[in-house]
Amino acid sequence: MRAQAAAFSERLEQFSQVNEDEVYQLSLDLLRMVWAGGRPRPGASDAAQEIVQRVLAVPAGRRAHLAVLLGLLAETAEDDAPELRRRIRDGLPRFVELLDTLKQDEPLGAALVYLLAHFPEDAARILPAARNAALDPDDFARLERCLASFDPSAPFIGRAWPSPIRWTLTDAEHDRERRWLATLSPEAASSFWEKDTRTLLAYMGGKAAAAIATGQVTSEAPHEPEPETAPAPAAQATSLFDKFAAVIRCPSCKSELVRDGASVVCAQCAVDYMTDHGYLDLSAESFGAGDQIAGNSPLYLSRYEPLLRPAFLRINGSNWNGAVSITDEDRYLLEHARPEGGPLLDLGAGTGRWTRLLTRRFGGERVIAFDLASAMVGRLREVVPDALTMRGPARSLPFADGSLGAVNCWNTIQSIDDPEVTISEIGRCLHRGGTFTMLTYRPSADPLYRYFQQRHEECLGVTSFPQKEMSEALSSAGMAIVDEYTPGTFLIVTAVREGD
Repeated sequence: MRAQAAAFSERLEQFSQVNEDEVYQLSLDLLRMVWAGGRPRPGASDAAQEIVQRVLAVPAGRRAHLAVLLGLLAETAEDDAPELRRRIRDGLPRFVELLDTLKQDEPLGAALVYLLAHFPEDAARILPAARNAALDPDDFARLERCLASFDPSAPFIGRAWPSPIRWTLTDAEHDRERRWLATLSPEAASSFWEKDTRTLLAYMGGKAAAAIATGQVTSEAPHEPEPETAPAPAAQATSLFDKFAAVIRCPSCKSELVRDGASVVCAQCAVDYMTDHGYLDLSAESFGAGDQIAGNSPLYLSRYEPLLRPAFLRINGSNWNGAVSITDEDRYLLEHARPEGGPLLDLGAGTGRWTRLLTRRFGGERVIAFDLASAMVGRLREVVPDALTMRGPARSLPFADGSLGAVNCWNTIQSIDDPEVTISEIGRCLHRGGTFTMLTYRPSADPLYRYFQQRHEECLGVTSFPQKEMSEALSSAGMAIVDEYTPGTFLIVTAVREGD
């Protein structure tokens, strides 16, 4: 143990003295010496004490690295390691003191709020100093929320991420939220609160890790929302079905569907599929089932594009510097989506941002919007009234073999259950020469950032895909990759269905 402590002290001294371009790698070396497998290593408590003692002696630009390291140790310490947490907590006065030294938009601010957010018992001494510090308003709001106590009588849940101050509700939204909260048990409400806290910590840690790796702090200004569109008449669902009847199949028996007046029924098993909500429902689930967003989903729909999606791309795609813009996404999709031999399916179409782009390019008569979430397909009918909207599961696509000319799955596959099964289904449905375009994410190679990325994935129920595994899945489904674009931790792919 003494040899380990001596080695850590030596590396910490090197960290204090090396050239600037070596600092981040040395900080990762320090990390590996005290943390592995998502847990602190033996000797981490002594190392934390030494960091606390020496943090004010290291060059100012390197204190952020040590603050993130201590925050990670505090977050991942087991319950039976109170000494480690106590030693980190003993250093809080020094880190609170550092709040007074902050300059606007420096990495230390993001690092400090991540560290301090783990000590709600010290909120009374942390928040006054943080309130007067040169902190980003979103960072302060996240810190304040993480230090707060759960109040069952007025739970602030489901709208903390990515920043509590971005969630200003209208009176109607407050009423909707109150109705939703009334359906939750105290245990469910507490669970939501804790999940919100974990999600914020993962986001805060990812922001801090990206800041110390690049020396830059991201701007979190939300995107402008897409313009509203007038709802389309629900009766259009059956008439739009006529354009695609030749490719759609019954989910139960795989037979053709036929139109019967205002209904769509299976010619073989006579199941009547709903069009009452303005879309063709092949989900075999009740209205409202299949939703992966919170019970107050209408709050999320209006904020998905301008607020939630950009935040998701920042943490999961390492897009803190905005290297991939919406314009870049549009350009890629328009350059690579090529329907061959059938219509284009927008799988997991969500709020319809890219479905609308594709319908403008190829025409509504060639595009099908498809999602499982009832709130999303309801929104799709408004955004793309000239395209057929369908509701159903991705793991069992209701289309004939080789009947689709293209499939687009943009920022969706990571949220789908059984993604390999879905990819196999896409391959089955694609016509030879048809294209599959996809935006998703791959695990970060950086062990520090990967921890926060993975924690965020766990909180939101998503996953990321190693490039090799995704390539093998596509190949097994009969598709060959023809283009691969991997900025940050994005995985943006175009594959073509090969001949049988």
